Amino acid sequence: METYFVKPPCEQMIPKHIQAVTGICQDKIASGISAGDVWQKLVTTVEDIAQLDNMETCPVIIHYAKFEEPFLRDLHEHHGSRRDFPLNIICTHEIARRLFPALPRRGIRALAGYYGYSVQEQRRCCDHIAATAVIWRELIKSLKEEYTVNTFEQLVKWLKEMPIHVHFYRAYPMGARERRYLPDKPGVYRMLRSNGDVLYVGKATSIRKRVNSYFRKRVRHAEHILEMLSQAKKLDITETGSALEAAILESDEIKQYAPAYNIALKKRQRGIWFCTANFKEWNTTPSTTYTRGPFARKIPVQQLAAIKDMIKISVGKPAEDDLYAAFGIPQDYAPGVECVNQGFELFWKQHARILRDVPALYALNKLGKELWLKRTTEQEGEIDADDNEENETRGRVWRPETVAAMIEANVLKSTHELRRTRWLVWLTESSIAWEEVDNSSTRRTLLIFENGEVVHREDLVSANDIPAPPGYQKRFNERQYNIDLMTLDRMRVVMSEMRKLVSSENWVRVRFSPEIMMDSDKLVRMLKWI
Repeated sequence: METYFVKPPCEQMIPKHIQAVTGICQDKIASGISAGDVWQKLVTTVEDIAQLDNMETCPVIIHYAKFEEPFLRDLHEHHGSRRDFPLNIICTHEIARRLFPALPRRGIRALAGYYGYSVQEQRRCCDHIAATAVIWRELIKSLKEEYTVNTFEQLVKWLKEMPIHVHFYRAYPMGARERRYLPDKPGVYRMLRSNGDVLYVGKATSIRKRVNSYFRKRVRHAEHILEMLSQAKKLDITETGSALEAAILESDEIKQYAPAYNIALKKRQRGIWFCTANFKEWNTTPSTTYTRGPFARKIPVQQLAAIKDMIKISVGKPAEDDLYAAFGIPQDYAPGVECVNQGFELFWKQHARILRDVPALYALNKLGKELWLKRTTEQEGEIDADDNEENETRGRVWRPETVAAMIEANVLKSTHELRRTRWLVWLTESSIAWEEVDNSSTRRTLLIFENGEVVHREDLVSANDIPAPPGYQKRFNERQYNIDLMTLDRMRVVMSEMRKLVSSENWVRVRFSPEIMMDSDKLVRMLKWI
């Protein structure tokens, strides 16, 4: 298989979102060849094949030719040396529409996965050609077995005569027998391709109910879920003692298997970061210099550093770099410098009572707590402080009031990030006990964490038998050294599940040492801030 990088016309730049989905950067195409040269290579190849097979034109197999063919015809128009279009295109998507009318999705990723082939996450032609070859090989087997289509001429005739049936139901590769005897208990389920690849890892309070919810009639699913269900033929499950333990196992297995359809907790390019006390310098490991962290994202902390530098000079003229860093959004979408200055002055006037306190970080933490308290009072339920507002800034009309509100929002989020990070670090050495009611029976469970991992589990007999964790004497900086991305995500999951338990007024206890234990009431107050 030969592949080439093609130079774009007039040194055109590759958009960032295209670089992200393909992995092709500007440097790679700088040494590429012209589109005309690529077209001539393709034409020469298909003409040689046609001559060897005594065919007038060479059949070219494409998945979803409706998208690809216009580009090929454009290349022929601009770079072709003969009048007739030299490709006899057969679309595997059109074949699949007729063979599998009830399959939820028939895109290249879905159909290749249906046949047990894994298409890579990055969209590259080489991988897509290999996937198309797999699809073509399997389709012609079905055509031969079901319709006695054995020649190219018979295929062309079949495509013309075979109607496309519109089905109002979906036929999933995973049959009802595969999920008939699932347990009505908490645990983790794994959707698998026929080749054993893990497509998706999910948690459930009831494995039976959660898995079967995917296959109910008239249930609307997101596109990526339909694509996943078009490939899933097998199911693997692990029962756990509780929903909290299922959530922990799910988080860990997503890191282990990197399933294509788990997005939130995948490693991808994620990492953890530690920074200096002034939030200016960063490192991937803690030390006596890099004492703050771990942070999964730099941006909230960098925003806080910029705002901190801005309030040190009160209503003066902050540095332009600080102005844009305080927003954490691309400069192309940010307001002008004068508008930002006016917005910062307004922000200062609104909160001068607190911002005059020193040091600046103390003042910002104080303001962040006040804003958080106001927000939790006004809004019911859990607040997501991780909202990405970048898309919301596009096309926004900026005014000083808008700028002041955004600085305020960034203070709220960044100070919340600091509080939550400290809590997660302390939680890595803890003993957690909780009570759940299941089918009119009550059970209490104990988990003991050391270095952020579960080292002991038991059904708790007495509420007084909650031991101190083995690492309770570790100082904060010692705990930081034991945290990686998997551990950080695991503790965030534990915190989220703990929040659900106390919100449902369940009995919950967290012990940090022989002397320090938090009951449900204390946890409600603590979790309100993190």
